[in-house]
Amino acid sequence: MKAKNLFLVLFIIVLLFSNNSCNNIAKEDAIESAVPKTIILAVDGGGIKGIIPAIFLDAIEDSLGKQSYQLFDLIGGTSTGGLISVALTSNNVFSNNNRPFTGNQIVQIYQKNGSNIFVPQNCKVETCATYYANNNNGKGIEPFLQQMVGVSTTLSDSYQFIQGLSNNRVKQMFTTSYIVNSTGGAISNPVQGQDYGPYLFNWYDANASANNNYYAWEAARGTSAAPTYFPIAHVGGGQSPRSGAAEKWVVDGGMMSNDPAVWGITEAIRTGIATSLQNIIVISLGTGFYPGDAGVGINNEGSLVPSDGNWSETPWIFEKLYDLEGAENDRGTIINVILDAVQMVTDSQLNELKKSGLQYYRLEPTLSKSQSAMDNISPANIDSLIATANNYLKTSGAATFSNIITALKSN
Repeated sequence: MKAKNLFLVLFIIVLLFSNNSCNNIAKEDAIESAVPKTIILAVDGGGIKGIIPAIFLDAIEDSLGKQSYQLFDLIGGTSTGGLISVALTSNNVFSNNNRPFTGNQIVQIYQKNGSNIFVPQNCKVETCATYYANNNNGKGIEPFLQQMVGVSTTLSDSYQFIQGLSNNRVKQMFTTSYIVNSTGGAISNPVQGQDYGPYLFNWYDANASANNNYYAWEAARGTSAAPTYFPIAHVGGGQSPRSGAAEKWVVDGGMMSNDPAVWGITEAIRTGIATSLQNIIVISLGTGFYPGDAGVGINNEGSLVPSDGNWSETPWIFEKLYDLEGAENDRGTIINVILDAVQMVTDSQLNELKKSGLQYYRLEPTLSKSQSAMDNISPANIDSLIATANNYLKTSGAATFSNIITALKSN
């Protein structure tokens, strides 16, 4: 009888412990679900094709009746996506309404200012970059960016401006780049992050140190210094019109991260904006993908290239090899393959991280060969890109777009 009573007491204790554990788990789940999500906007590189994510942003803003600075906790971009990120978090001096650029206003930049950004140099492409940084006559990407966000507006100035707006949500902005030098000369014992390597122009570090407080236009210029298209960007150093931040020579962030979405996650965690994948939503906007550039024709008939892939510098870098769809490449094939590869890798990695609780959405339409050029600023091509982006939102991208709107409304 005593044994039965003891068994009954033990059973009741186990039952109470089990119920208490379940209640604690339920409470933890409730707390987890109650934590506001950190929403990251990441925008790819792609030159004039930046009009595509700008159209996506315009559609998002129109659907929710808010500007991007009211929707995202963190905004970051590479190359043309970096330009967009800076615009979304900078005072639009053209409008005089003390607000950042809207998605629609950025669309108009691509429509109306391509010729002010892509200003051809009077030299052979084999010798110098195709387009000026500054032609010393008020034309080129640098004068345009200075006009767009101000000659002396620093990253910390942009941060303070955004934080002063009502209903602001953005806490961090970044653009990606890659340092190839600091002073321009030979450097003894070069240091990563100072003399070479990945570098993020960003608010967090700009607020912490004057060495990282670059002008906003430098953050846009540095991330979009695409090799062969534009000269290497020379930023900082204190010589006008550059800022007093640390001197650097940097190239396009697409050299390492043409899709900056993973940087968005690591920046959210580094800066303390987010603490776990379960509380992060990533909205990644591509500039369009042409599948032919992701591969190469091995048997390039009629060229001097060996037909078995036994290639050295000339085929990979200089020869106009046929791409995967049989179209002729107009620039180094290996560059096209690398740029597409880094985008696909990021997308694959983030899709796998969804299994750990990450919410991840990506919008990117498929493009034709003629649409894929970074510098095709003809009105016909721009109209074609606009039509492709709008059609994508109504067809194959409609479900993802709807999910993005739902996620933004819920958070």
